Amino acid sequence: MLEKTATFISIAMIFMVALILSAPVMASETELESLRQQIEDLEKRLTEQETRPRVAAEEYVSEEERGISFGGAFRVNYSYLDWDDGDDERGGDFAFDTFRLNMDGTLGDFLFSAEYRFYPQYDFHTPHHGWFGYNFTENLQGQIGIQQAPFGIQPYASHNYWFSGAYYVGLEDDYDLGVKALYERGPWDLALAFYKNAELGDSGNAGRYSVDVISNADGGYAGAQAAGNEETNQVNARVAYTFDHGDLGNTEVGLSGQWGQLYNNTTTDKGDHWAGAVHLVGNYGQWNLQLEYAKYEYDPENPSGFDDDIITMGAYSFSWGVPAEAGIGIANLSYNLPVNWGPIDSLTFYSDNTVIEPDEDRFDAIWQNVVGMMVASGPIYTYIDVISAEDMIFMGGDMVGDTDASHGRNTRLNINFGYYF
Repeated sequence: MLEKTATFISIAMIFMVALILSAPVMASETELESLRQQIEDLEKRLTEQETRPRVAAEEYVSEEERGISFGGAFRVNYSYLDWDDGDDERGGDFAFDTFRLNMDGTLGDFLFSAEYRFYPQYDFHTPHHGWFGYNFTENLQGQIGIQQAPFGIQPYASHNYWFSGAYYVGLEDDYDLGVKALYERGPWDLALAFYKNAELGDSGNAGRYSVDVISNADGGYAGAQAAGNEETNQVNARVAYTFDHGDLGNTEVGLSGQWGQLYNNTTTDKGDHWAGAVHLVGNYGQWNLQLEYAKYEYDPENPSGFDDDIITMGAYSFSWGVPAEAGIGIANLSYNLPVNWGPIDSLTFYSDNTVIEPDEDRFDAIWQNVVGMMVASGPIYTYIDVISAEDMIFMGGDMVGDTDASHGRNTRLNINFGYYF
């Protein structure tokens, strides 16, 4: 429309100039000069109008150059439980597991990342993470918001979809709300963080992604107790060093520490909790080795009548009891095999193993083994896991051993199909 209008006005101006020049007796020199000035003013306004859309387009391109990107995923899950009679008779169950949206971006040295998740199978939705940060130098970055707590093997102490046993006591892929500094220089990788509280700021809400201390026992399994505790004022520190072995690969070794308070909503007293870990991650060609040993202790100030040897954890709209003190051993091995089988790009085989040994003799040892394969096919990733466990939560067991069903080995076949965009 703008171009048609400009063309029409240009033709009109040319016609006017021609008319004036063809009839000099009808206009004086002063009148001609006045008309020339009017034509110049019209041309100036047309030029301004034509440049406005171009400026807007340049601004839009600038937004893209800032590195803002959107993505997400949706996943469906099939499971078969050998300890559930109903599930056995149905031949397992298929469910819409997850839908998530991601947004990431940079503007100069500023950056941000956010992810929100919906879990139709468990009827809740929650932020996974959401933080913004700044690159102070080439080696130092600061973050504020909901981010992954620096502890142990990062980002995951596992290869499978089900995670390791450390996740279910809050020590793998845990996200909290606070500030974090990351420093990388050569082979050194250091992180220091302070978290005011868990990611939701609501200790009574078990509808969350990360496993945290929960103040109530809503949706609870055996062993969960509404003792009223919540995490606060937590400090994390992690240091890792990577040895380069040339063509052989590399080995990362590291130490982690975590300490925080447990505020009790009933007694208004503060207990505390701590955890420490040593880890090794080896990348040798197509092999990946993960080794970790962690020790943790929760020391709550519970009201009378509650068991101080049990702490209530929660996530995915469930809560459950775990031993308040335990050691965790993790040993995982994987092998990645690139292939060219139609749409299939690679196969990753793994065996992930966890043993949790409670300090209290009244609790039995908890173990979990996951043998499986991850199939990568363009944007589609499929995890095929055979999970075997004893006294493990979500595996027909109870981590504090208060049910007969928790004793003995149970097995779960879990297949997760995910499309990532």
